[in-house]
Amino acid sequence: MRSEAICPVCGFGPLESSPYDGYGCPTYVICPSCGTEFGYDDVAATHAQLRATWVSAGCPWWSRTQAAPPGWDPHEQLARVAGTD
Repeated sequence: MRSEAICPVCGFGPLESSPYDGYGCPTYVICPSCGTEFGYDDVAATHAQLRATWVSAGCPWWSRTQAAPPGWDPHEQLARVAGTD
């Protein structure tokens, strides 16, 4: 895992790999926090739109196979991506 692999939608990190490679191509990694699949979900919606949808749903932990980290705080991680769009 790379510490700079942060989800640009919800701010969760580290992801198992970066959402985009060095050429800007999506890696199809799925964020376990918000469920965004990069290269699929972000084709028809912006990161800001995906974020708004996740926030309006109450910021639920998305993954059914990976538990949320101890002390997980979705509002704290959102601060990582505030104003990035």
